[in-house]
Amino acid sequence: MRLFLIIASFITAFLYFLIYALYDNILAVFGSIDVTGAFISFLKIFILVIVSFLIGLIVIMLLKIRYEKSYFDYRFLLIVGILPFIFLILSQGAVTNLIIVKVFNSNRQISEFVFYFLSRQIVWAMWLGFALGTSVRLSFKRKLKHEASYKMQQASRLF
Repeated sequence: MRLFLIIASFITAFLYFLIYALYDNILAVFGSIDVTGAFISFLKIFILVIVSFLIGLIVIMLLKIRYEKSYFDYRFLLIVGILPFIFLILSQGAVTNLIIVKVFNSNRQISEFVFYFLSRQIVWAMWLGFALGTSVRLSFKRKLKHEASYKMQQASRLF
């Protein structure tokens, strides 16, 4: 099952990466679409998050760590994924411009630094998706239907 999921995740990540790489060409094929530019930008970032989620999932499955049950590690996601999430939100521009104007009084050096630092949406989206993918813990423990478990009873109950 692990090998199948690794292969399926790899193929899906490759296909999403192709969609991202050819995104502008795909939109040109459809011609004029009645969709806002913000939605197209969101879709492009969402595809990046999915690609990097699948890459993170492949990495966590290749580690072959044994887990008792499958779960999603929220604590790990908060530790690793909070910074890229915040930077991805701030990279949209309006919030950042408000902070620069109100806090730093439109200082040119700080505004240039913030612009170049936060304008890397690709990096923040991929980091966030990778954090999401590595937060998934999958258990591949097989449990047979006829398997039974017994507990030792205390000696005082037997006598």
